[in-house]
Amino acid sequence: MRRYFVDAWFFIALLDRFDGDHLAARRLESLFVGADLVTHDGVFTELLAYLSEYGPTIRRSAAEYVRDAMRTITVIPANRPLFLLGLALYERRPDKEYSLVDCMSMELMRQHGITHVLTNDHHFRQEGFTVLSDAP
Repeated sequence: MRRYFVDAWFFIALLDRFDGDHLAARRLESLFVGADLVTHDGVFTELLAYLSEYGPTIRRSAAEYVRDAMRTITVIPANRPLFLLGLALYERRPDKEYSLVDCMSMELMRQHGITHVLTNDHHFRQEGFTVLSDAP
């Protein structure tokens, strides 16, 4: 079974019904039900940081969503070795606008042989990954 990495874009677009990519994320969600999905703690950190200003109700819902997601997908701990791998990629790509979390994600994907990612972030394409935001 192919493994797919899940980027913060997917979670944000899925949870924010006003996001321009909400329908695309919903479509992707239906296509990958039961698939082997992988992410890391840093992605959830990005998600929760993004939603933190939406108020107490959304914050509670977001925290609940993350807890539920942690039971249904593989979540790799964002530990020091992963941080350092991401930092090294960040330093090697000064000409790119990759975030540190994206660099951590890319290195984790390489470590685990994951080539496909649920995102619309073109930075993953630049690193040779297959982006699934526009899946049929």
